[in-house]
Amino acid sequence: MTALTQSRYTRHREGTVTAHAVKGAVRIHKGGLVCADATGYAVPGSDSLGQTFIGVAIEDADNTDGADGALSVRVMARGVFSFARGGSITQADLGQPLYIVDDQTVAVVSTVTNDIQAGRLEGFDGNDVWLRIDLH
Repeated sequence: MTALTQSRYTRHREGTVTAHAVKGAVRIHKGGLVCADATGYAVPGSDSLGQTFIGVAIEDADNTDGADGALSVRVMARGVFSFARGGSITQADLGQPLYIVDDQTVAVVSTVTNDIQAGRLEGFDGNDVWLRIDLH
């Protein structure tokens, strides 16, 4: 390969924003926690077996009438986000992992069944919590 002699377009992906194919018959809401299900498609976050946390939706993705992968959703996989507090998260949990209850709620591990970690407790936001996410 020779060195550049003029500008070129270099394809790139934002370091903290990624796009994921959405599961068929699913609606993901902007601002919600998003997981990949056991088949690898994006679904709303929930405390369900076989899910892996992939980020926070930065847009709505309505695939309720589509097949698996008919559209994608962009998610942010790094940052600090405010989510509802599930269970009894206290000041003593600062810095500890928090786990998905549903697409807008996180809790300590003793409150959930499938232990899908979403991030760490960064602090409190009134009745909600600040969740630090760093997947990349």
